[in-house]
Amino acid sequence: METDYLDYERYGMRDRATAIVRRDGLLLLVQERGFRHFSLPGGGLQRGESPEEAVARELEEETGLRAVSLTPLPQCRTSDIYNTYHVFEVLAEGALRVDPVELSGARWWDGREVITLFGYVHDILAQLHWPK
Repeated sequence: METDYLDYERYGMRDRATAIVRRDGLLLLVQERGFRHFSLPGGGLQRGESPEEAVARELEEETGLRAVSLTPLPQCRTSDIYNTYHVFEVLAEGALRVDPVELSGARWWDGREVITLFGYVHDILAQLHWPK
């Protein structure tokens, strides 16, 4: 059964590291298991981990892509009632490989095809003025 919620009372507010990964004019989106909506790669910070460390770790765990460089995008930092998102432009190398334990899918998106995105993704993309 698909759900679009987590047990937030159990997990509480979290700091999350989020990656903006682009190739050939396309944006990388992921779909976590049990969710209809697409999101940006990333995840929660582990105890003692910096947002930079978290975004690189999460990107590689979820997609097999290795971060070559990270550029913080403080203007894109956003929050919802559950999370604060630390956003990074990430230059990544390697072939896209979906971890089926974490994700049900991943795709390169042109920004024009109509797909369902989480609200925070809309907020971040608006601040990036993407797609143009």
